[in-house]
Amino acid sequence: MIAMRLTKVCLASVLLLPGYVKAQEVDPTSSAGVPANAKFACPMEKHPDEADPSRQGSYFSSQRGKCPWCGMELKPLEQLAWVRLRQAARGGDVAYTCPDHQHVFSESAGECPRCGRPLMPFKVMYTCPDPKHAGIIRTVGGNCPRCGRGLAAFRGVWLDESMADANAPPSSGLAEAAAFRCSIHPLVHSGNPGQCTICAQPLKGSELHATSKQKPIPSGASFVCPMEECWQFSQTPGECSVCGMRLEPIEQVDWAKTVRDHQSSEEGSQYVCPMHPREVRTNKSGTCSICGMQLVHAATFSWPKEAPEHVAAQIDYLTEHYLELQSLLAADRTNDVARQALAIVAAGDELAKHLERPGIAEAARLRSSVEQLREAALKIRGKSLEQDRVALVDLGTAMTAIIEVARPSRDRWPKLYIYHCPMSKGDWIQSSEAKRNPYYGFKMLTCGELKDLK
Repeated sequence: MIAMRLTKVCLASVLLLPGYVKAQEVDPTSSAGVPANAKFACPMEKHPDEADPSRQGSYFSSQRGKCPWCGMELKPLEQLAWVRLRQAARGGDVAYTCPDHQHVFSESAGECPRCGRPLMPFKVMYTCPDPKHAGIIRTVGGNCPRCGRGLAAFRGVWLDESMADANAPPSSGLAEAAAFRCSIHPLVHSGNPGQCTICAQPLKGSELHATSKQKPIPSGASFVCPMEECWQFSQTPGECSVCGMRLEPIEQVDWAKTVRDHQSSEEGSQYVCPMHPREVRTNKSGTCSICGMQLVHAATFSWPKEAPEHVAAQIDYLTEHYLELQSLLAADRTNDVARQALAIVAAGDELAKHLERPGIAEAARLRSSVEQLREAALKIRGKSLEQDRVALVDLGTAMTAIIEVARPSRDRWPKLYIYHCPMSKGDWIQSSEAKRNPYYGFKMLTCGELKDLK
């Protein structure tokens, strides 16, 4: 089964799923995670705003009424989807992932930050990170009984009825087509070099299928049947002529994207993504399918060598993604906002790595600003303009502090305008003089005053 790291959005440290809080008038929780004699529950599965930790979970009752914690009307258990999921998990933890991008691991429902598809619930399983103890499988967290190491979480069976037919062990097709995979846990895979999320062994490069090497992807194709054996490509959306499945964009079908990138590298790709030059190579100009960054001509791209060069490059990447994010919010758009925010996190994390090396001016100040930038970017989800604009205030403050220390490329951005919004009390950065307020969009697009020019 594909190992996952629990993340709030995509990528972070493992989180413990919260315990289940019970009303005092019902019996203790049964093995299904629901009190045995409970008949009603608060629609809110969690109450994170409660000051008392014991009141931050779920409220159950044997009688109708209102939740004493939030005031909502209690509902019959059978009407609450989260209750049904707990019952289906039979006492196990419930988490969510994307069927197409199973590295996404969330403790709550939502949308995939890669493709926007609704995340699907599953029962969390646990195993020992030591390859010698891979046979240790548990339905609850804890420590390995052999070596004492903390058990690692990974995806168990699907819980949603629409995914019930997929409750056989996950297919290894994605891993086999991926550029790198674990030799101990063959379903753990990645498009990049790295380590297995269960056993920490280095991922090994995998070979493409023989059919992938023998057949080229038709020129101009943008869509593909998810079933590789069909090998059906098209320039337009539609259905597979072999199996009838809906064609998907090549960027969203892992095996097809791997084949395309492999062929592009063999043919001599002309364009690459500066942040993902190994993974994204193509003969056409455009944007990166991973982070949305503008592709550059391969002949002009070179790997940074010294620490100051790495820092300068990552600050340029941060600036490009920030300017695109600011532009999207100014246009009242949420599409692609999450991807740009995650790209800011990735560039910030890479920047932070090189701040520990000698020769970096004002490294401590940059490090503090990058931490603030990361915290703000992780709050931007692309679901609510209002919430994203609140987080943009801290993001703008952090970006302004960064460019105060290290000015991004003047060749790319001859002028950077720093504006202040008196309504939101937040700053924002633009590369053009015409004001486009990201905090209010079309409602007050030209509201703001010039604060500085870099």
